[in-house]
Amino acid sequence: MPELFLKFKDVNGDERIVAVDKNKFAIGRHSSNDLTIADSRLSREHLLIERFGDVFVVSERGSSNGSKLDGEILTDPTALTSNCRLELGGFYIDAEFRPDEPDAPPEAEPPAVVAEPQVAAAPSPGSIPTSFFYIAPVIAVLILLGVGLVVLMSGGNGKRTDRDIVISDDPIDEPVKKRTPAGAGTPSGNSGDAVTVSPTPPGNTELPTATPTGDLTETAKLEENAKSFLRAIAQNDKRGFITGANAQVVAAKIATVRSGPALADNIASARKSSSQIRTLAQSKNLKPQLLAAAAITKLGSQRGDVLQTAQSMADTLDKLSVQVGNELGDDCLLMIAAYDQGASGDFMRMRNMLQKLSTDSPQLVREIRTIWYLKKNGKITDSEYEFALRFLAIGTIMQNPKAFGVNTEAPGL
Repeated sequence: MPELFLKFKDVNGDERIVAVDKNKFAIGRHSSNDLTIADSRLSREHLLIERFGDVFVVSERGSSNGSKLDGEILTDPTALTSNCRLELGGFYIDAEFRPDEPDAPPEAEPPAVVAEPQVAAAPSPGSIPTSFFYIAPVIAVLILLGVGLVVLMSGGNGKRTDRDIVISDDPIDEPVKKRTPAGAGTPSGNSGDAVTVSPTPPGNTELPTATPTGDLTETAKLEENAKSFLRAIAQNDKRGFITGANAQVVAAKIATVRSGPALADNIASARKSSSQIRTLAQSKNLKPQLLAAAAITKLGSQRGDVLQTAQSMADTLDKLSVQVGNELGDDCLLMIAAYDQGASGDFMRMRNMLQKLSTDSPQLVREIRTIWYLKKNGKITDSEYEFALRFLAIGTIMQNPKAFGVNTEAPGL
């Protein structure tokens, strides 16, 4: 069978050749693709190549800049031909077919032996007629039915022995819910069900061992505002949320962040410059709440000009969004964790690490692409994790500051 190879020049100008080694092979700027190309002309999910036997079919995935095949705009799924050229928003990829390795020559077959016609021999006097093998099973079934009927009639007195089979009348389609033993630290807002979206970061000394019974409203409030923030900072994430043990970690961080005297003033500064922050964010393909929360996080315990700080961070966050992605709320947390890497000029370290983990690890890509998984597995530093966690805590408070004891209004971004 022919094999397909893609030849192109990467961002450094070096020629690369990549084999299409899956039946569904995705190409785009996001690191979750099978082939990630860190070029701003590509969309996060740009192109899909599907294999059907010896045929490779390419189709568009709704990219912003479109795709062409040999100069023709790609509108419908189209079969690739040898030495054709793909153009992804101005980025060129040459498709090259190579024959599979030839198989070893088959061994010479021995000359065919023509068998003489066989004449069915009559059964010998002592042999069993063939019809017996068809009749015997039927007779056995009839015997078993007869025995069963006798047993049934003899047991009709209504008495039941300890050997009777007891059929449970519990509904078979009732889902089984795993319960967390009392005192195991499950938030009371989860109604006893252990719901953990992603792994709990190890070694976090701020993680509470248990949630007091009276904190049901506090837990629900935190989860709702964290969900609103994660969805507000992402380009397209309707599922972003946080519950369980991770919510407890965020709750502990909120308790330390909100006590700082500068937080209320910095949120007020963001509200004062909300229109300029929105304009700046739009020019960098970022969401305003992401930019404002990042600036307040960078200011830390110091009062400052949130707009000015956001302006100093915007270019770095823009470049990280190309490499790491900002499609989902968890992607945005990864961007923030990688901010210092980007500020030092290394925009690809986080992306390359995520891509390697996605290839080598059996976990789902969405589970891997979280600060919780990376912290648990020692893939990000304590300071990177802390910066992202503080960002999440501040963003959660920003949704409704007074609900968290911070005396100011939401920035209205």
